[in-house]
Amino acid sequence: MLSSDSSTSALATPCAEGWAWLDAGEGRRYCGSGPFSGSAAPSEDGVSFYVNDFALSEKQPWRVAARNSADSPVFSETPPGIEWAEPGRDAFAQVFDELMSAVRSREILKAVPAVCASGVVQSGSVERWMRTLLTGPRDAAVQGIPFGWSDGSAGFGGYTPEILFALDGCRLTTMALAGTTDAEHAAELTERPKLAREHTVVVDELQRRLAALGKVKTGERKVVHQGNIRHLRTELEVTLSVEPRGEALNEIVRLMHPTPALGISPRSPENMARLTRCRAATGTPDYFGAPFGVAWPGGALFVVAIRGIFWELNRVHLPTGCGLVAGSELDAEWAELELKRAWVQRVLGL
Repeated sequence: MLSSDSSTSALATPCAEGWAWLDAGEGRRYCGSGPFSGSAAPSEDGVSFYVNDFALSEKQPWRVAARNSADSPVFSETPPGIEWAEPGRDAFAQVFDELMSAVRSREILKAVPAVCASGVVQSGSVERWMRTLLTGPRDAAVQGIPFGWSDGSAGFGGYTPEILFALDGCRLTTMALAGTTDAEHAAELTERPKLAREHTVVVDELQRRLAALGKVKTGERKVVHQGNIRHLRTELEVTLSVEPRGEALNEIVRLMHPTPALGISPRSPENMARLTRCRAATGTPDYFGAPFGVAWPGGALFVVAIRGIFWELNRVHLPTGCGLVAGSELDAEWAELELKRAWVQRVLGL
């Protein structure tokens, strides 16, 4: 599942049949237990989970669980012991220089590179610990949507602040989430031109994409928080002519992913190839920033797989990304990457 090399050292026994978890809010919690069957389209009359990589290369991204419920078996695990290695600044600096050169030459408006801390599990089970965290009670200070997926030996999970899109009948809602700082410097979100520019690129691009579906309603720009992290967020909405079902859901995923909040703008094949090279250069897992979702009769929720960890056997990866636009500075972007990484490690007890 992950792009990085993995070791085959022994771990605590994983849940071999796999599991999926997504909290859709308003009392809707979806838990699936394996074995899962794959499909090119979601079930017409039941619950289906959507699992794909950043390139959307899966031919059968929909997973139908053998068992679905609103609750998960209760696990009582202690945090795994992980020996972490921090990401290399030199590799990020090279990617930064390449992308900023493209920004200055106006080949791109915005791009989101990532760096990745990696670790080796020394004791315990990452998978069982993530199930304990995501499905059990949590501190009110841990904001974000709990999401998780495992195929038995590999998986990912965390608390994402970002929705790719949600459907309630014919009503589609999404968000532009771009522009980040810490609580101490929250005033910069409304004062720094770079942060406003980064956010505007995402809003403008989403408005263009959604216009193909109907009349777009754009909300007000707000400052939102996830722990000590602050973001700019603008919500958008469109009413579809018909309720999307089957392949129509796949088409909306392809339309929306990746937004400039996690991808690159303009989203041309050449620019996507450029971003793919940059992600590979920093060891970014294939599933980081990818869409993960669940569909049920009459609705769906797709989130962006960020603010979490990605594992395979005893290898663990913690990637974080940052948005580069005109005016971006290396030191400031590196500090943003560290801010996000520290938040994930803290709330996941790692």
